[in-house]
Amino acid sequence: MDGATPNVVTEDGLRDLLSDGYLIEAICNQTAEKRHNSWYGSWGVHAVTKDGQDAKMLVTSRSVFKLREFKTIIGLVSFLADMGCLSANIPLIAGRRERHEASGRPATATR
Repeated sequence: MDGATPNVVTEDGLRDLLSDGYLIEAICNQTAEKRHNSWYGSWGVHAVTKDGQDAKMLVTSRSVFKLREFKTIIGLVSFLADMGCLSANIPLIAGRRERHEASGRPATATR
């Protein structure tokens, strides 16, 4: 992290923060709705300390500052698994948040 933008983090930076004890906080930005067999909505991700302080928003790049947005539950769960989460609690109502512990390394079904 370059220190110029302390409240944002990229995916690689998030992995580093997870190894330092940060948690992933999934935030529902748009209430989810079921269409056929899938759930759609809008979710963002923050890295937070265990006491909920020092939130850093996940962005696509540190130079663009575009929020990394997940539009399906499948996309969000896949991201959480890639970050090392062994389970996923997904908020379905706008404004709700759920925290996840993660290792920063991809989860596998054998762990």
